[in-house]
This record gives sequence, structure tokens and C-alpha cells, in this order.
Amino acid sequence: ELDELATTQRLLDQVQLSLDRARTVAAQSDPNNRRRYLFDYKKANEDLNTMRAGIDRYTQPSRAQPLDYGKVSGDYTRGRPLWR
Repeated sequence: ELDELATTQRLLDQVQLSLDRARTVAAQSDPNNRRRYLFDYKKANEDLNTMRAGIDRYTQPSRAQPLDYGKVSGDYTRGRPLWR
């Protein structure tokens, strides 16, 4: 189990790197070609951090039971600002 959770942590790191690259590409894209809705990178990063913290807490417990870190939203769409 711990080996699989360590693999999961590494995969989350890879997802983080992919999100960072996607954010960079999105920031450099032509504003006229952008979609109506934008991906909410901040919320996705927060959820990744929540998952990492939960795995860390489980694999290196300071108490008998891990804390509840809340729910992962899963909704990463946000409206494009109208003022741009």
C-alpha cells in the first residue's frame, strides 16, 4: 500500500508539472483565440495539495486517524472575465 501511495505522490507531481506547463501556454496564447470559459488552475492546484496532504498524513501519521481535509471540488471551469 505504501509503495502505491508513493507512486500516487509521484503521479501528482507529474500532474502538477503538466498543469504548470498548460498555465504557461494559456498565458502566452492569443487573447482573441481564448475560449469563453477558462480552466481554474488555482483550484486544481489547491485540490492537488489537498490530495498530497491527505496521503502524507496517512503515510506519516501524527495521530491514530487522519484529519478530514474536505472534498476535492472537481469543477475546474470558470467564466472568462468580461473586462478583458
